[in-house]
Formats: sequence, C-alpha cells, structure tokens
Amino acid sequence: MYRFLNYINRKWNNTVFLFHDLATKTRIGWLVKLSIWAHDKAVWQLPERLQLIGGVPVYQLRLERELEIARHQAEYWNSYAGELQEQIFNMPEQNEEIETEPELLLNANS
Repeated sequence: MYRFLNYINRKWNNTVFLFHDLATKTRIGWLVKLSIWAHDKAVWQLPERLQLIGGVPVYQLRLERELEIARHQAEYWNSYAGELQEQIFNMPEQNEEIETEPELLLNANS
C-alpha cells in the first residue's frame, strides 16, 4: 500500500513540476502565476512515516545512517585513544632523560 501511495505522490508532484516548468517557458503571465500557485499549493508531501526510498522507509534509512556515523565516530575515537596511549608509553623514556639532567646539574653545582 505504501509503495502505491508513494507512486501516486511522486507522479502527482512530477505533473505539478512539469506544468510549472512548461508555464515558465511559455512566459504567459497568468499561466505562470497559476503554475506558481499550483507549485505552492498543490504539491503533496507525504508524512515521513509513509515515505519510501527504494522500498525502504525513510526513518529506517535515517536510523541506518545515524548508526553508520556512530560506528565511524567510535572507530575514530578508538584510533585516537590508541595513538594517545602510544604517546603515553613513549613519554616515560623522555621523562627519565629530562629528570636525570637536573640531577647531573645539581651534582655538578655541589
């Protein structure tokens, strides 16, 4: 039923758009005004729960996209955390070198 409803909706709106395009190409004033009115008033928008894209409800496609974005963000932050962890593991080697230098300076000053 939803497919049929989407088909009728698409054909109706395409007809209104075609009428508007043809009217603007003719440049007949009253016909252009009528086509603008029809474009504004006669375009039929289905509620989101009834809209289908390729036979799949729009809300399902939106949820799949949000899941894909969340998965990508999780992979990014996991990779970023791994890089930070590697930097932390490499830091003690640098800190030991920095810490030993002041000790040498203190021993030299004594």
